[in-house]
Amino acid sequence: MDSINSILLGIIQGLTEFLPISSSGHLVLGQHFLSIENSGILLEVVLHLGTLLSILLYYRHDIFDLLQGIFKRDADSLHYSFMVVVATIPAVVVGLLFKSQLESLFLPQFVPYMLLITGVVLLTTKYATETQLTMTYKIAILIGCAQVFAMLPGISRSGMTISLALFLGIHQKDVAKFSFFMAIPVLLGAGILQLKDVSEIPLQVWPLFLGFLSAFISGFIVIKWLIKIISKQHFWKFSIYCIFVGLICIFVGVGS
Repeated sequence: MDSINSILLGIIQGLTEFLPISSSGHLVLGQHFLSIENSGILLEVVLHLGTLLSILLYYRHDIFDLLQGIFKRDADSLHYSFMVVVATIPAVVVGLLFKSQLESLFLPQFVPYMLLITGVVLLTTKYATETQLTMTYKIAILIGCAQVFAMLPGISRSGMTISLALFLGIHQKDVAKFSFFMAIPVLLGAGILQLKDVSEIPLQVWPLFLGFLSAFISGFIVIKWLIKIISKQHFWKFSIYCIFVGLICIFVGVGS
């Protein structure tokens, strides 16, 4: 893995982790078009940590207030943190039980069809109406179940979770925040699961650092941009991109 490819994959990870266009699907396609047969488990861990850091930095004040509230046993802080945990449980269970089966689907020929599904789901949010409901455990579980589908490459995690939340009537500002908070344990857990499969640490420290840095910077920029997009009710427009890329990949016979 050279430095240029590491930077490109880092940018792909950072841009697509939070935009509703599937980071896993784009990494599969990116490696296919860059002719990278195996980018290495360690690089995937590093890229996940880069995007994780971007969330922690962007929401640092909210996270600090939440942790402070938890230590003080504040009811609202405990309620919110428990909802994040509850929403994460479905993905954790499915990930542990079906890890090998899910990994077998990370194929370039599979991704385009999943991008089409993501596109259709995003398109339907154009007709979602905001009712300003507050988060409940029932809603958190439903959003967590939506996140499970994003374990398939080409199905967007933010796309599934934010789309469902918008349809349930959650306030737009709260939708993005809860989705990103859900990403914290998911990205951390994915990193830990992948890290245990690392048999040896490669000496290519520089490419790993560049991949981490590019994923962090691009991820941080995208978070700010996506929140503005959601507030302006333009979230559905990402469906055009997903459907276009999916159809093009199918037309040119990617992976076949």
